Amino acid sequence: MEDGRISIFRPEKHYTRFVKSLDRMCMPVVPKDLFMEALHQLVQLDAAWVPEGADASLYIRPFMIASEERLGVKVADEYLFMVVASPAYQYYTQPLRVKIETGYVRAAEGGTGAAKCGGNYGAAFYPTQLAKNAGFDQVIWTDARQHEFIEESGTMNLMFIIDDVLLTPPLSGTILDGVTRDSLLTLAREAGMKVEERPVSYHEITKALIDGRKLEAFGAGTAAVVAPIASITVDGQTYDCYIGKDALMYQLQQSLLDLRKGTRPDPNNWNYIL
Repeated sequence: MEDGRISIFRPEKHYTRFVKSLDRMCMPVVPKDLFMEALHQLVQLDAAWVPEGADASLYIRPFMIASEERLGVKVADEYLFMVVASPAYQYYTQPLRVKIETGYVRAAEGGTGAAKCGGNYGAAFYPTQLAKNAGFDQVIWTDARQHEFIEESGTMNLMFIIDDVLLTPPLSGTILDGVTRDSLLTLAREAGMKVEERPVSYHEITKALIDGRKLEAFGAGTAAVVAPIASITVDGQTYDCYIGKDALMYQLQQSLLDLRKGTRPDPNNWNYIL
């Protein structure tokens, strides 16, 4: 924080999401006290590694793996819970050029899309690499049934601002319940912004851009915080999004960064001060 104290941002929300992912993967639930104490001890131990700067942080990753010696496909009997940390800086240094993916899928209804598990990332590698080979930074995932409704971008939740209205896909079971997503939506509502959590067709997005409406698009995630999108390509057509300095997404980003730094009120007690 700006005053020199060290804070863990929204650890209880992270714990809730971690537990949901463990349950979906048939893994044992880590007691909340143990989870919080693990974070506390690790950050205290690595306090000297917490970087300074508005775009820097100590990235903390709790995770669990099966650890028993066994061949075969079954729910394990032994697991290892660990927490690692690493200094992290601005994840994306430039606005992104993204492609809407209408062939490959990251997750389907009834699957593990809402769980933060390795399989979701593995399914994304190949189509993401194809997009990067074609000159894009990331892909925008669409639903598995119709390939029309927007879900996530890369490993981030996705948001749009059209005519000062913030749009984001709902938590339908195929996307992650992101902590940054929830934080930005809360801050937007507290600022009086109209927020809509509903299915968003990519046709709605491209039509708004064709009609010349002011449209901002950005990814939201723990590592990236806010990742502005400069252009969206679909079916060979590229559309430019608004990334001017007065964009509302930057105001939301600054509000979140100020809260994390302790330079604005924290009415929801999101900062866990060590």
